[in-house]
Amino acid sequence: MHTENLIVGLGIAGINLCHQLELAGRSFTVIDPCPARSSSLIAGGIYNPIVIKRKVKTWKADELFTFLVPHYREMETMLGEAFLHHDFPILKPISSGQELDEWQAAIDNGAIAPYVTKVKRERPKGPFQDAVCGHVTIRHSGFLRTDEAIVAYRKYLHGSGRLIERRFEHSKLQLDTDGVRYEGLTADRVIFCEGRFISENPWFNWLPMRPTKGQMLTVSAKTPLTPDHVYNQQFYLFPTREQGKFRLGATYEWGDMNEEITESARDELLSRTWKALRVDLEVLDQQAAIRPNVADRRPLIGRHPGLTNMFLFNGMGSKGVMLAPFFAHQLVAHIYAGKALDSEADLNRFGKRYRASKSEMRH
Repeated sequence: MHTENLIVGLGIAGINLCHQLELAGRSFTVIDPCPARSSSLIAGGIYNPIVIKRKVKTWKADELFTFLVPHYREMETMLGEAFLHHDFPILKPISSGQELDEWQAAIDNGAIAPYVTKVKRERPKGPFQDAVCGHVTIRHSGFLRTDEAIVAYRKYLHGSGRLIERRFEHSKLQLDTDGVRYEGLTADRVIFCEGRFISENPWFNWLPMRPTKGQMLTVSAKTPLTPDHVYNQQFYLFPTREQGKFRLGATYEWGDMNEEITESARDELLSRTWKALRVDLEVLDQQAAIRPNVADRRPLIGRHPGLTNMFLFNGMGSKGVMLAPFFAHQLVAHIYAGKALDSEADLNRFGKRYRASKSEMRH
């Protein structure tokens, strides 16, 4: 069997790349073990145009957000399911006059327009702690129910015979001058979307990955909470589809790269929440996974510097829901129309590391 593109991995990066190939009328086959949990499956899926700590727009916010909503709406229409919650505002409670002034300054200098337009110097409605003295609301934000989107896309590909449910074995990939071969499949190229497992890929293990562990809780709120916005204060708290149940996350942990849940992470998330919200939460579930973050916090996309038929679409990290649609479109345009990649996302920005790794192998 022949396909134009052999895709390895079907997380958030993978489904976005597949969708852009589909829109371009290009053929592909995906290999993925379809694990019960992964960083994409447990992700909160929040997309936020503002770096809250610095009170500036996130990298490429305007470009990303122009592309994001139409892309996921197209995907929903194709799959016949709804999993995008857009224009779902983020409410940021504030507990200091100085921080309120900082938000006002960011508004005045235009740094966060049109996403934040007003500082309110009053406690928002709801069970907020007495220390909360004001708040801002971030507009045009929202979240993607990532688990539902991925499962729906898996079913779609499985139904069309384009999903091979098994773990990819790198040793079985054969590279030819005009394409690649994997067991009984031939393809013009292979594109790796392996997430955290890219560090184990023999062709891309020279890249500076800095994975982080994240833990999420599913909680029941014994105190009524408004389910029409996301609460944020060193945490994200947002509604599930069940009344009174919310998701709470997420931690950022370095060093401990297993997928085991910890009591310390649970306590940390509950403690952060209590500092802003006077609400009793019952923990119903806890999950952990590893995010594929890159040292410079930018995606890794493009052609392998030494292999013509090998590409990478990876490193989306905690902002995958925002980044993947835009850069999937860019990668497909690069492959088929020769359009340039964003220099900050092109994996060849680490070309020196690749050349150094080749030199070490020779010696």
